[in-house]
Amino acid sequence: MKIYYAERTLCREELFAALARAGLDCDFPLLATGNGKPYFAAPEAPKFNLTHTEGLTAVAVGDCEVGLDAERRTPRALHALIKKLSPREREEDFFKLWTAKESYIKFCGGTLASMLKHLAYFGGTLYENGVPVHAALRHFELCGCTLCLCTQSPVETEFVGTL
Repeated sequence: MKIYYAERTLCREELFAALARAGLDCDFPLLATGNGKPYFAAPEAPKFNLTHTEGLTAVAVGDCEVGLDAERRTPRALHALIKKLSPREREEDFFKLWTAKESYIKFCGGTLASMLKHLAYFGGTLYENGVPVHAALRHFELCGCTLCLCTQSPVETEFVGTL
């Protein structure tokens, strides 16, 4: 799995042009699931997922389903969100907790509205309805951001920047 990134926000067209320059074949029809997850409409096409956060664009590309989320580590008003966390979750690093939940939701092709209330993260493990999820989560720190990569099983990861 390769994670391509740029320390700026790229629109979708710029992103795919940059990936093509990096040697990735993006010449497949691009579709989206009912929940908006983009994918290439060809069985031989790579799987991918992208994320944007304040000045960072990243896309994970490989041959298996993937979810990717990034959050810039900046102070912000998190009081409303933190109040919704369980006491155990309040002890966790908020950025790891949030990126784990979002990357898993993206991996599943779900939505925050439908899945977030069923997820809990503590002790470095993500739970859905009280049961550990059957997915591999890996956290990375990059350019002042926390990223979480979610795949079905652990994969080798290589960072390729900047686009």
